[in-house]
Amino acid sequence: MSDKESETSAESRERRSLYRHPLAAVGGALVVAGMLGFAILAFVDLSSPVSNPYRGLVTFIGLPVVVLLGAILFLLAFRIQVVRARRRGEHVRFNLRFEPSNPRYMRSLALFGILTAMLLGTVAWGGFKGYEVTDSASFCGEACHTVMNPQWVTYQESPHARVACAECHIGPGASFFVRSKIDGIRQVVAVMTNSYDRPIPTPVRSLRPAQQTCEGCHWPDQFYGEKLITKTYYRTDEANSPWTISLLMKVGGGNPRTGKLEGIHWHMLGENKIEYVATDEKRQQMAWVRFTDGETGEVTVFERPDVAVDPDSPDVEVRILDCMDCHNRPSHDFLPPATAINLEMTKGTISKDLPFIRWQGLNLLNAPYDTKTEADEAIRSGLLAYYASQFADDVNQREVDDAADALVRIYDTN
Repeated sequence: MSDKESETSAESRERRSLYRHPLAAVGGALVVAGMLGFAILAFVDLSSPVSNPYRGLVTFIGLPVVVLLGAILFLLAFRIQVVRARRRGEHVRFNLRFEPSNPRYMRSLALFGILTAMLLGTVAWGGFKGYEVTDSASFCGEACHTVMNPQWVTYQESPHARVACAECHIGPGASFFVRSKIDGIRQVVAVMTNSYDRPIPTPVRSLRPAQQTCEGCHWPDQFYGEKLITKTYYRTDEANSPWTISLLMKVGGGNPRTGKLEGIHWHMLGENKIEYVATDEKRQQMAWVRFTDGETGEVTVFERPDVAVDPDSPDVEVRILDCMDCHNRPSHDFLPPATAINLEMTKGTISKDLPFIRWQGLNLLNAPYDTKTEADEAIRSGLLAYYASQFADDVNQREVDDAADALVRIYDTN
């Protein structure tokens, strides 16, 4: 080999591209495909008047992950080329010279800059939109439809239907946001492996303290006065005989006009504190309670004589009484059949003139069913068959149909 050929070969090895590797090609293809798909779906998402949690999941989480994976493969190919070159004893030199007089170099530099800017913009905007999507109520209820459907249905019927899930389950601040996303990874794995609990267990152990969420809207210092509550109940006789109970609820708390601390919420004011120890997972059985008066500092302890509790033991959980201990399902309230039927009869969606409607409705709603479809069909057909056989000439068929619709709706929403 001549000196000229040797020099050319050495120069060729010196100028060998570190990016010419199959992984680099795959990575580049993923980056381009991911950004192209992201651009198309982002345009669809921005122009669509209706949000879709699945589209948001693919657009702002799935495709940015594809782009990021492509970039990682590209850098991995670069690293592999460097390692192989050094093993062959070749000198690896990174040419960082700026050559404005070289048109090819400037075109490559411009292309690299544009792609880098697009990549960073895609990842940044996708990350922000991904944050928005995963914090939306529709994502919580619809993206995990099979798992969260009961909670999603009751949430839409609750007083908090216009409050996003994240405002209560996460609340403000970065620390609980990060904690919730880490816990979300465990939940995603449980869904993918079909190992999640059925039903979803309560109480939620990782729920944020109510003082940092509930009290953002429900300020205890403004709980005062009384509230008149009237409830109507119905018997299971032929006439569905009603009786009404009126309660004057002393909501209580702090009255800013009188300065009195009174009523149901007196314990939430100032430095007042109630601590308790429960003996069951559902926190329904209290064995030990300690009250600390915020004004005097006096401490009063109540203990069950039949249960020995050591509050100082590391194995004993001493909880501070907060909103969720009493209002434990404020947005996911599953009504018992009796309560739900009473409400529908009071509203008039179930006619009180239908003989034995409450008794028959309770029987149909309390019966066991394997699927929702089976339940809907059995409840409707069962009610229609009952009145067709027992009171065919004595009832209004329209009222029977409306009652069947109401019973199906009760089952589906609870």
